[in-house]
Amino acid sequence: MKKLLFVSLFFIANVNSDIDLGEDFAPGDLVTADAFNTKFSALNGVVGEIVDADLLGNWECTSYKDFADSSHLAENGGNGQVGSGSFYSNTGTLSLSENDTESSLNSPKIWSIDRDDVIFDNEEIEEDSVNLNSGTYSILGNTLYFFTVGNQTSMPFNIKLLSETKIYLSPNPKSVNLGYPNPNVICEIIPGSESE
Repeated sequence: MKKLLFVSLFFIANVNSDIDLGEDFAPGDLVTADAFNTKFSALNGVVGEIVDADLLGNWECTSYKDFADSSHLAENGGNGQVGSGSFYSNTGTLSLSENDTESSLNSPKIWSIDRDDVIFDNEEIEEDSVNLNSGTYSILGNTLYFFTVGNQTSMPFNIKLLSETKIYLSPNPKSVNLGYPNPNVICEIIPGSESE
């Protein structure tokens, strides 16, 4: 039990996110199972397995590139340069929805994005070869697989929960071989759009 408590305190002290774990336990406190389970549930949401319910809703996603990609320039509809730094950004709304309650692995869910070149680098894909703005998706082992319309192509992204309402999508080695994923995508849930 002491090892379990040490491990949980280690995670609590080192989790670098916006997660709210409630009041701290003080030495000598009697802790109820409910209080302990509440803290573990909150931690599991950040370091545990990501499930479909964690992702359903509308997300404001911003891709960041460390060079002046034309799609990320303000004159082409992107956000332009981030401050006076070296990054340029582009923002769009990613919608993740379902039409049944099966897992996305058994029954792929629906995705769409309202702007080019946020998730995928659309400039690098030949026109009319693939629709990179909608399709289906599945989650497998904290990897989000985007399938294009007609399941022609899958583009896997590793998912990291930064907080209960923010995720980081990074290209999986397979997605780099298959096409042109954007390298740094941070998404934040739009309040009120998440699944209940």
